[in-house]
Amino acid sequence: MAIDIDRRHRRGFSLLEVMIALAILTVSLVILVETQSSAVVLTNEAERTITASDLARYKMSEVLLMIEEDGFQQSDQNEFGDFSDFGEDAMDLEFGDELEDYHWEWLVSEVDIDTLGDLAAAADDLSDQADANKQGADANGSALDALGMMGIGPDMIAQFLGPYIREVRVRVWWGEDSDAAEEDGTEIVLTTHVINPTGALALEQQLPQ
Repeated sequence: MAIDIDRRHRRGFSLLEVMIALAILTVSLVILVETQSSAVVLTNEAERTITASDLARYKMSEVLLMIEEDGFQQSDQNEFGDFSDFGEDAMDLEFGDELEDYHWEWLVSEVDIDTLGDLAAAADDLSDQADANKQGADANGSALDALGMMGIGPDMIAQFLGPYIREVRVRVWWGEDSDAAEEDGTEIVLTTHVINPTGALALEQQLPQ
């Protein structure tokens, strides 16, 4: 009789409880899979960014060595390509298809200098606060007046400093389209400036007519 009572009071899981448990388990699994997928994507992008940064620094060093060897050119220089032959000569190392999605381009150009225009705007702002800093405003105004009297303008300054300064811009991007990479941010851009103390420009080789 006691055995029948124990069996009568035993209670199992109802169908509703099983369905609720399965629903919770399904939602948990979906969230876990999505989290792992996002983590994989972020890790992959981080690895691409690190690789592109290393390649950009390498290409920047290569361009700077070229400038040091060849000197400043009279016109802007630019090249582009990929890393299909990267490391074969310098390091005797094969990368296979690991770098096939990466591309590079660099530009060496004169610096556009608008310094005097900025100084003029700053002088105007200072002149509005003459009571607060009259001496500084007068000093800036006097300097600009002196430059104007000597006939020195922004174009003349740019022409004078042009042979002495070059901007070097290196861009490494990955993917199939350069414009898409710029929009999506899948690129690394490095910019630096090089000074030529002598101001001498190398004679460019003219192609035969």
